[in-house]
Amino acid sequence: MNIKYLPAPLLFNSIAGIIQSHVQFFHCIIIAKEAQPFFCANLPSFFRNMKKKQKKNESHSAGKEGTQKKSVNLPPKELKVPGRCPEIAVVFDLAVEPARGILRGFMQYIRLNNPWNVNFISKTASEIDPSSLKNWNGDAILAHVPDEKTFQEILSKNRPTVALAKVDRKELDNDNAEIETKIKCKSKKSGGKTRADLVFIRCDNDAVARMAASFFLERNFVHFAYVPYSREVCWCTERQLAFEKYLSDSGFPLYIFKAGNQEGSDWFTQRDRMRDWLLDLPKPVAVLAANDFRGRQVLEVCQRAGIPVPYQVAVLGVDNDHPICELSYPSLSSIAVDWEKAGFMSAEALNLLMRGEIPPTRLYGPTRIVSRNSTEHLQISDPLVVRILEMIRFNKGENLRVADILKSIHVSERSAQERFKKAMGHSIMEEIKKTRMKNVCELIEETEIPFHEISKSFGFENPNHLGQLFKKEFGMTMSEYRRRKQGS
Repeated sequence: MNIKYLPAPLLFNSIAGIIQSHVQFFHCIIIAKEAQPFFCANLPSFFRNMKKKQKKNESHSAGKEGTQKKSVNLPPKELKVPGRCPEIAVVFDLAVEPARGILRGFMQYIRLNNPWNVNFISKTASEIDPSSLKNWNGDAILAHVPDEKTFQEILSKNRPTVALAKVDRKELDNDNAEIETKIKCKSKKSGGKTRADLVFIRCDNDAVARMAASFFLERNFVHFAYVPYSREVCWCTERQLAFEKYLSDSGFPLYIFKAGNQEGSDWFTQRDRMRDWLLDLPKPVAVLAANDFRGRQVLEVCQRAGIPVPYQVAVLGVDNDHPICELSYPSLSSIAVDWEKAGFMSAEALNLLMRGEIPPTRLYGPTRIVSRNSTEHLQISDPLVVRILEMIRFNKGENLRVADILKSIHVSERSAQERFKKAMGHSIMEEIKKTRMKNVCELIEETEIPFHEISKSFGFENPNHLGQLFKKEFGMTMSEYRRRKQGS
């Protein structure tokens, strides 16, 4: 048999590798003559170290496996089996922003959870017919209740129900006007086994009033007024009481318009009374309307009575109903309310009620104030300056010249310019340019109207001329401005 001679360290490493891989030695181990002393001296300690290392590795592996078992071996989720979708009746005035926002939030919850079959009982407030629920036999109801008759019809269905914003004045008075979510659960027997739960989800009207009061006080108003929607609507009274309290804490009284007993009732009769009331108010005055619908009516009366807004009367609504606010003249500032949150919470509450559980307290509130022309921070006492500003705003700065304005007000240019600059801090032409560019920006940001059409509407025959002025003012092209604003 041929014997191969190997260097001692190499032979030692080779044997170690064989031992670690648990390969047994057979009959022959070839060892170099010069390696024999080294191997014999180190072999006992080598095996002892290998044994300790093996035990350590085994204990570490056992601990690691135990940890993995705790984090990995979770019970599998229960498989959802398709079945009958719950049938939900939605009783809403879908023509107004609160209802649309609530339904958006309601839809978000459904998308994140199991599907529901939604039945729309009404489309507008005038079409809400309690009798339409008589033949409905679904699982739960989401409702914005307009009157007691509809409310009783909903209760008679003896189904899990979520109602928004509607409680009577007696409940408010009995609760010391606390502005918080009220949750009631009423039980009625139907066939001896069905229980109907009623949950009220309410707006934080205290927060709405606080936001409005802070907004006006920061603008240094000292006269304040409130226009309710109806004297019998709880949320309307809550806002009035809270608004009055915050102003009283700051040392200011509140003037309150006496509305009718029905929501928006007999507007043509109220309009004359509102005109006289607005004319008698001390000026300038900050007016909080109970909602945007009422705010639009205030602006209409001011226009008919010749009361300049916002220079003598600043008007703030609630709900931020975009069509109402933007189609008002001037455009109506409004407090945006988190209606989507209200809708999401309503769906969540309905789901809990259908499972026989009692939902926790539910409360949604305002998010921000969307400032528009009706509350521009301008309190001007000079009637001439107010008239010039009204003309500029009415014409949106479109191709308007100072000479055209002076011609209509029959005042010398020197006198008009001096009085205007004293009140505004800049010239009439600067105000024209400022107003024109502001309206250009709004059209670029909020619409998809082509730039050449925008240029034409503001009296620019060459679209490039407006483009050059715009880039000089804002440091970017109109295309870049639209992408930045609409992409944010």
